[in-house]
Amino acid sequence: MPETVAIVHNKVPARIRVRIPLIRNKRTMAELLKHSLLGDVKAKGIYHAEPNITTGTVLIKYHPALHTETEVIERIRAIARNISTGTIEITAKHKNPKLGKMQPQAFFTRELIVSIAGNIIAGFVLAALISRG
Repeated sequence: MPETVAIVHNKVPARIRVRIPLIRNKRTMAELLKHSLLGDVKAKGIYHAEPNITTGTVLIKYHPALHTETEVIERIRAIARNISTGTIEITAKHKNPKLGKMQPQAFFTRELIVSIAGNIIAGFVLAALISRG
């Protein structure tokens, strides 16, 4: 399965999106891959990995002075191979990513409510200032 790692998009320099079937619909595997990649000593120039479990892809940003695209792909294949063979241990951190992390739809709702409340308060303050003047 790690051999099926394929580039989906690589038109932007130092940024690639790769398809990794191992993580599709598997949040624990995606977190494990992300943490393993970002914590890998051999992958020091890779500074961002954002998995998408719905599509089974990972967006990766790296320093081109430290890695080539081929090296990044090989590093991902090696980590995916280690995950699929059980060489990399799944810890509680991977099973339960940050509990305080909100889902996108929850963030949008909270952000919207705060924005509306802020505008209402600002309107009352402005009306009070105008009525005094």
